[in-house]
Amino acid sequence: MAFLFLILYKRLIIGKFGHKLKPMKRFFKLRNLIIFTLAFLGVAQFFKIDKTNATVSSSLDFISLENPPEHIKRMIRNECYDCHSNETRYPWYTDYAPVSWWIKSNINGARDFFNFSEWGKLSKKEKITKMQECYEALKDEEMPVALYIMMHDNAQFSENENDILMNWFKNFQVQ
Repeated sequence: MAFLFLILYKRLIIGKFGHKLKPMKRFFKLRNLIIFTLAFLGVAQFFKIDKTNATVSSSLDFISLENPPEHIKRMIRNECYDCHSNETRYPWYTDYAPVSWWIKSNINGARDFFNFSEWGKLSKKEKITKMQECYEALKDEEMPVALYIMMHDNAQFSENENDILMNWFKNFQVQ
């Protein structure tokens, strides 16, 4: 959206063929762009995301089945469960489109990749693979996602916590 706005704005200032537009023409084009943007944002608010979470069964949930140590449980719940489980806590800004669409898309992608709430459905081999992928994501600093950390005060691991969780994932034994 911002990229599109920048392109349109550039065309307003410079014009189609690289020459500067007259100030009055530029004003009307900019006004129309602002009106269009506000209208789009207004209409977008009628298209809300579905915030309902699927029912969580403790017989399938990772924490219930694997019973990790308390500090590991806390880290996984705080850092991972918002996107990688059916226990998403939607923040206030997910009430506003188009931000809500982007966040919902990211959550759906995260759940498709790995859902802690459906751990019990995975085979032993899949579980080992998922734990290895968790380890790699932490090691490569891909998770938690930088924007998530920015928006959630409690989402930043200390270096020590990151190492603890990484080692736990690396040494995980499927029960």
